[in-house]
Formats: sequence, C-alpha cells, structure tokens
Amino acid sequence: MNKIGVDIVNIERISKLNDYAIKRLFNKVEVDKANSITNEKSRVEFLAGRFAAKEALAKALGVGFTKLIPSEIVITNLDSGQPEIKIEGKTLEAYPNLEMQVSISHDYPCAVAVVLVEDLNGKS
Repeated sequence: MNKIGVDIVNIERISKLNDYAIKRLFNKVEVDKANSITNEKSRVEFLAGRFAAKEALAKALGVGFTKLIPSEIVITNLDSGQPEIKIEGKTLEAYPNLEMQVSISHDYPCAVAVVLVEDLNGKS
C-alpha cells in the first residue's frame, strides 16, 4: 500500500537550532554536507529541506517521531541531484522493507517536502 506525507518548515526555525539539536535531528552525513556549504542561507535551506523530508516520512508512516529517530533518516542526493531517503539503525529495524521517494523544494521563508512510501511487505 502506498502512503504519502507532506511537510513544510519555516527556514528561520532551523537557523535557530543549537549544536545539540542539529546532532539529534540530522545524520552525520547531512551535517557534513551542510557544513561544506559556505553560504549560510543555502546551508540553512539545505537543512530545512532535509528536516521537512523527515517529517513528511513520519507523516506518511503515521507515527510521527515516536517510532522514528530523525538522525537515522538520511536524505542524500543521487548524482543527478534527485534526493533519496535511506534509513538505518533502529529505524531500519522497525521498517525494513520500505520503498521511498522524496521531493524537496525551498523558497524562502519555507522548505517543503513530499514523501511517498510503499511497504514492500504490504503492511503499512
């Protein structure tokens, strides 16, 4: 069964996160990529888009962050630039057979993401 989730994030909200919150909400891969972006506005937009995608995934699964660990949801990009979602750790153990697609966009002051999830076992 396919499910969809959508989320919108105020970019300014992400700009106010401290280091503890960044480490709790984002995977090291995402933090390293964000830190490689020299333009502060672009760096914050990048993180806001990733957070919107994580929230959209949680909504698609209908669980919020009660069963998902945000730092175990990794939003990367294919060589084409298309974003993709990978999950790891306890989140992967809880949801081992998901096929996921994501689209992320940002237009200051907002970032938005849409996630489509298919449970390959048909349980979602």
